Amino acid sequence: MALVVILYSPAIDSAYRLDDFAWLCLRNTIAGGRSVFWAVFSPQAQGTIRPLGERLWFLLASSQFGLNPVPMHVLALCAQVANVVLMADTGWRLVGSRKAAGLAAILWVINATLVEPLVWASASNEVFCTFWFLAAFNALLRWIPSQKALWLGVHVVALVLSLGALELAVTFPAMAAVYFSLLARRHWKVLLPCVAIVVLYVAVHVAVAPLPNKGPYRLSAGWGVAGIFWCYWANALGPERVAAALLSSAILLWLGICSLRKCWVPLFCLLWFVVTLAPMLPLREHVTPYYTFLPSIGLAWFAGDALTGAVSWPGRSIGIACALLYAVCQIPSTIFVRDWNRDRSREVVEREVRLTDAVREIRRLQPEGPVFLTGLDGDQFWWGLCYGQLGRLGFTNLHVLPDAGDHGIPIPPKEWCATRDFQFSVEETTRLLHEGHAQEFDISHLP
Repeated sequence: MALVVILYSPAIDSAYRLDDFAWLCLRNTIAGGRSVFWAVFSPQAQGTIRPLGERLWFLLASSQFGLNPVPMHVLALCAQVANVVLMADTGWRLVGSRKAAGLAAILWVINATLVEPLVWASASNEVFCTFWFLAAFNALLRWIPSQKALWLGVHVVALVLSLGALELAVTFPAMAAVYFSLLARRHWKVLLPCVAIVVLYVAVHVAVAPLPNKGPYRLSAGWGVAGIFWCYWANALGPERVAAALLSSAILLWLGICSLRKCWVPLFCLLWFVVTLAPMLPLREHVTPYYTFLPSIGLAWFAGDALTGAVSWPGRSIGIACALLYAVCQIPSTIFVRDWNRDRSREVVEREVRLTDAVREIRRLQPEGPVFLTGLDGDQFWWGLCYGQLGRLGFTNLHVLPDAGDHGIPIPPKEWCATRDFQFSVEETTRLLHEGHAQEFDISHLP
């Protein structure tokens, strides 16, 4: 828990950027006549429906705190602290050793693939989904010895909430089925409620938001999936390929030893990684390191079990060497990725300041009438015109040209923007410029 705070609190003021502005602009759709229900539950961003992933939190953040990103990062940080507690408790119930669970939690926290969801608000759905996913599995492990209906109820509620945070939670029944088939076969019937919930969720989701058939989120099958899996596997073990190969060899060695002993916990831990990662593998055009945020928990449990389960001095020596190799690779990488993301957010703020200064100068030269801005980047457009921060600063009647979308600016539906006249038609723009009622300014050329 202390490591979470130490590693990620330096980036707690990382500014909003990229997709963050789109979710902040969700509030504009309500002001424009859309219902809160539509804003929270309508399919958006490649057909995703994540009311507890980003919708609710960004709506609350934008309405209560404006562009101050700290509350969103604090929320993600607190959720991650809770994840560490849940991960350690679940690991103890799974592996049977508090020491193994504690080591697993430490190894998981320092993994570089965890950084982005904790420093970039739009990716924090990974943190929230992981909390509910772990809570659902933890409740199942508590139910097995107690048979108390309370834990079964907690399991069901947590599963539903995890589905509301991220679609990745649909892997829960398959992951739980692996657990029961290996370690608790006689209790398999308890899976029926979660299977029914996930089947219903998938059916409704596909009906209202079909899977995209083009773009980076298009699903692709074939042997290329194996290469994608190795990419994720290597990223989870360490950024150095040689280190990943050595750690993979040690993992196979411990798995073989435990299989001879008919101990199936390590196999389940590996399959946790495979099963929870599986839906991401067909996204061959959108390989993103933080997709292993939840799957890497299985590898951490595996490592904790191996470090405490090896009793001979050669085995312990190998385990300690592997842990040190992993830490030497991961900690510098984690700090680098954290600082890189923090620096990118600072650059966004600097560009926002330059845009404000440029518009102030433009309005000094052209106090009245429409102004068409060119030379904007996507962050500047979403922050200044769509979210409407320039309007809040007193600068109005600002627009982009009709062909702005051809110059790298992702133009949203007008209902997402604070003012819907941010872009005129080609005819209206041409008339205003031709008659001299409007001026065009390239902000990239202004000091």
